[in-house]
Amino acid sequence: MTTSAATCRKCGLGRSESGATAVEAALILSLVVGVVLIIIDFAQAFFIWNTLQLVVGQASRYVMVQNGIPGSSCDAACAENVLLRAISSASICSSPTAGQYCVDASCTATSCSLSAMYGFKFVGTYTLVGQITAPIGLPPD
Repeated sequence: MTTSAATCRKCGLGRSESGATAVEAALILSLVVGVVLIIIDFAQAFFIWNTLQLVVGQASRYVMVQNGIPGSSCDAACAENVLLRAISSASICSSPTAGQYCVDASCTATSCSLSAMYGFKFVGTYTLVGQITAPIGLPPD
């Protein structure tokens, strides 16, 4: 074998591009799939957070109306029951674990603070919170 034949054989292997498209496609496709999955998880978290805000808003309106009716009142236990009816799988707690809904309410003479929480699992566990403070006991206009 001559030197020129060995050199040409090495040159031919170095210039070969067969399979390069498959490798590039695999790299790009894995990035695209990862981004799509992250977008789906973010959309799910945003939907859950928005739903928590809606539920807490509805419960706060109920508490304000009940406390505005003469002879009727709605305290923290009443507010928690309204939240528990809205989120059927919730429990009364202050810190949810992954995949758990929690509700909490505390009332004073002038306001009620209501919150609904969800333990969202993505890379770590995050707590999504819907929270509102509703005034109560105000005189009618």
